[in-house]
Amino acid sequence: MRRRIFRTGDDLSAFAGAVLCRDITVPSDGKPVTIRRGVPLAEALQRLPQRGDGLEIAVLVPDKGELAQPDASARLASGVTGPGVAQEPPHQGQVNLRAAIAGLLRVDGTAVARLNRSGAALVATALDGRVVQEGETVAIVKAPALFVDEARVERALARLKGRPVVRVAPFRVQRVAMVAGTRIRPAQLEVATRHLATHLERFGARLVATRHLDDDDPGEIARAYRSLLQDGAELVLIAGSIMLDPEDPFIVAARRIRARVACIGAPVDPGTMFWVAYAGEVPMFGLASCELYGRLSVFDLLLPYALAGEPITRDLLAELGYGGLLSETQHARRPPGWYREAGDEAATAHLEPARSHDA
Repeated sequence: MRRRIFRTGDDLSAFAGAVLCRDITVPSDGKPVTIRRGVPLAEALQRLPQRGDGLEIAVLVPDKGELAQPDASARLASGVTGPGVAQEPPHQGQVNLRAAIAGLLRVDGTAVARLNRSGAALVATALDGRVVQEGETVAIVKAPALFVDEARVERALARLKGRPVVRVAPFRVQRVAMVAGTRIRPAQLEVATRHLATHLERFGARLVATRHLDDDDPGEIARAYRSLLQDGAELVLIAGSIMLDPEDPFIVAARRIRARVACIGAPVDPGTMFWVAYAGEVPMFGLASCELYGRLSVFDLLLPYALAGEPITRDLLAELGYGGLLSETQHARRPPGWYREAGDEAATAHLEPARSHDA
């Protein structure tokens, strides 16, 4: 691209594709009229209230093979956009990406960094793992100059290998069940189920069954697991487990039904004493006591993944350790109104013995 000065009376055909590289402001009936940088020169001339002699306009004229910023931004945005995300038309050279559905935002952070390092794109996103509502802005994409080399844009996109960078996974799991052991008193279970049911409703899910066991025998627990799974549970919550015990009956029972234990312990606070297993495709969450009564915990962080059918792995949990102090970071992962009630902790404190977060 070349910077040139257009003067009133110049042949416009010599400035093919030119755009303003600086804002211009001219008076009109005593009021200033501003035309922003990036506007095509031909359009700017039409919008000027008057074209006095001696008017000079700084413009950029594209070289062969260069894309105008709106076109480059739109092409980059198309490469970034995945399922569940809608792409808006360029505005002032920028493309906004919005959630087309409610769900869990998934962002390939490595790809975002790769695009930004390419020099051909400016990409900013919300946090991976954020719960989003339909219409919420999840990313912006912008070419970094008024003209960008088309080949450079294509090279940056080729490195994505056709994989979307930003997508929204819908909440599709609806049937949630819970198994509670003898450590959970009836009054505690009643409060816990009430809070869990309310919380699940926000995602379109239901607590369809609760089993309160009178014996923490692995055989009985395994039978409860099988029964709930046969009845169609798509997520099983387990209360009363002690993951620090190598022979914890709830984990032993999970292995007896041939569930695959994905992780024991989470680098997230509150909620380090949390475990995850999979019975086939059905996730099973071993809950710490702090997760039953509306307190912010790793359960709030990982529940949306389970309800969206996103795999919960050791790698995912390892990554969530960065930002794992939830009291400091969770507000960035939830839109307003998605928190569990702030008064829950005080309302249920009398139901729990004094202990650390993850007893």
